[in-house]
Amino acid sequence: MNLTVLLTLMLSTYAIPILIVYYKYRSATTASTKTRSISSIITSKEPLFSSTHIALPIQSSSVFQTRHFIAICMLIMAGFTVAYEYQRCVTSISRIWWSLASISVLLVGIFGVIFIPEHNPTHYIFAGAAFFAIVVFMVGHTMVACTSTGTCVSDNLRILLYAQIIFMVITIIGVLQVARIFAIEALFLLNFAVFYLYIHFNNNK
Repeated sequence: MNLTVLLTLMLSTYAIPILIVYYKYRSATTASTKTRSISSIITSKEPLFSSTHIALPIQSSSVFQTRHFIAICMLIMAGFTVAYEYQRCVTSISRIWWSLASISVLLVGIFGVIFIPEHNPTHYIFAGAAFFAIVVFMVGHTMVACTSTGTCVSDNLRILLYAQIIFMVITIIGVLQVARIFAIEALFLLNFAVFYLYIHFNNNK
């Protein structure tokens, strides 16, 4: 399948949990209960749909939790992502299998983060693995760009990589200080998305 088609399918399925997280964040802010992190939303055991707003049986709404819906979306997205990365490895001259490996670690980390409560220390092991996989992915592709593409491309990727490292350091400090890290986590993920899209469109010109 065409890489651009796979990327579009990835983004489409990824957009749904993003909208859910944003909705939950806005709802919490409106209710004067500030959300500390993205993890506090995606690990939530509260029902996805409130029985007070949607005509669903209480039992049904309590069984289908927010994290379940997000996990289903992420599972579908993971399938498209693995297919995308595999095809990119096969078609790449340098056979960048480390790219698929780092994305696989990222996906495992995401599912660990979803299903393990934020107060459980193991949650941070999976979160750390996901963060580390993202940085490894970005470092690897930046190094490839530095040796095989123009200066402009490699410079842009380096800027995004340096920004990602800064975001990661601030996030770690926030976790250690038990501070609200929702905004910096969002910037970390957004920066990675920009990086991912940049290497896709640059490599498929």
